[in-house]
Amino acid sequence: MKKNQKKILLAGMLGVLILAGSVGGYEHYQKKQEAMQLIQEHKAEEEARQAEEEARKAEEERKARRIKELEQEAQNIASALEKASTDNILCSDMPQAVEAAKAAKKSCKAFLKEHKDEEEELLSSSKRLLSDVKDAADAILAMQSIDETIATIYNSQDGSVAMSTSKNDKIFRDVQKEIWKLPKKYTKKLEQYNTTISKISEAWNYTNDEWNYETSTLKVSVEPKKTSYTNYWVCHIQTFSTQQLCSALCGGTYGNPRAKTSAEVAEHNGVIGINGSGFSYSSGEPAPGKSMIKDGKIYNDTYSNGNIMCVTQDGGMFTAIAGMTVEDMLNRGVRDTYCFGPTLVENGKAYEITSAFQQTYRYQRTAVGMVNPGDYYILIVDGKGSGGSQGMTYEEMQKTFLDLDCQYAYNLDGGGSTTLVFKGRIINSLTDGNERPCADILYFIDAGDGGEGDDIVIHEDEAMLKPPSSK
Repeated sequence: MKKNQKKILLAGMLGVLILAGSVGGYEHYQKKQEAMQLIQEHKAEEEARQAEEEARKAEEERKARRIKELEQEAQNIASALEKASTDNILCSDMPQAVEAAKAAKKSCKAFLKEHKDEEEELLSSSKRLLSDVKDAADAILAMQSIDETIATIYNSQDGSVAMSTSKNDKIFRDVQKEIWKLPKKYTKKLEQYNTTISKISEAWNYTNDEWNYETSTLKVSVEPKKTSYTNYWVCHIQTFSTQQLCSALCGGTYGNPRAKTSAEVAEHNGVIGINGSGFSYSSGEPAPGKSMIKDGKIYNDTYSNGNIMCVTQDGGMFTAIAGMTVEDMLNRGVRDTYCFGPTLVENGKAYEITSAFQQTYRYQRTAVGMVNPGDYYILIVDGKGSGGSQGMTYEEMQKTFLDLDCQYAYNLDGGGSTTLVFKGRIINSLTDGNERPCADILYFIDAGDGGEGDDIVIHEDEAMLKPPSSK
């Protein structure tokens, strides 16, 4: 019975009681008893409801108190680590920070063991906090490893730098990749590392700063540019191995889950990387229904639609003509394919943009070009009002690549997918404000990641030489 209905009935029963008291008689007595019983039942129900509500509130309060208690325990662990590993301490007393990191990891493990029987809802917020503690501790231990490795090629006491050899150069490359992965909150420690990298680079005649990366096996420059209508970046990449131009399926799968370009570039130790093909939001497949080859493996065996960008084993690029089979592509030495389009430049000339790609408006875009195998350009264009930027048309991109003397250029997925990652950070303005998970990436590695290839000989005193072509 609904609450309002009960109130009406109780009011009626009270009226009956008054009437029974004034008139009397057995029938009225019976009605009086029934009314009293109903009042008692209602009272019992109300008391039970109140007791249930009080019990619920008490349980909620108990859980809230317990959550706070567990959070406080976790926070104590976090605070101890934070206090012993400030940016200043990391720069001046790394052993203290390392001991604190080890203690924090040990405390996290003990906490989880002690409270393993707690309800998950009570532990969830504490676990998130401890996960952050573990990440911070791991970062500190990574810094310790970086410091120890740098010490093999750089003496911080007298500023001396070891001789540039292939072995030392590989140490230098690997150290930089680890530095890029560190949390950006450690500003002073990162500045300290950057100063050290600059000193080593100067001694070895390399250029390494915010917009440049150079070792004996890879040279990358990122030049920010601005016109009256757009902001864009021209990235020049010079490799010494055909294996340094790489491609990867995001998440390691042909289809869902998609992943962020920055995470994938970091996962594959890329120095610089961009998003690749268009993709299906539902299946996550790159270039759904189109020819797809990655690292020489066929993922979709179908005829070229005339808009498939191919990267060959020798570092070359071309667009597969309509009707070309994936078997034909493999016979041509194709290692990786992408699909979005259109082709912008081929054989050093502006490629005809067909009606399927006719656009008159500017847009945020990602594109890649090749001067010759080993010498590449990436063009990233901001759009949608980012800092007043409008983007570029296909024709404007064509002219840019032709001005760079590119023999080939191809437009990749743009808009919210456009992402340029250089030395562990996103360079361009993201259209959506957040990074869009994509399906495949194009990136460049430094030799030393298994990417030297058979066409490279590294000498201790000469760093790198290419043997003459046998053709």
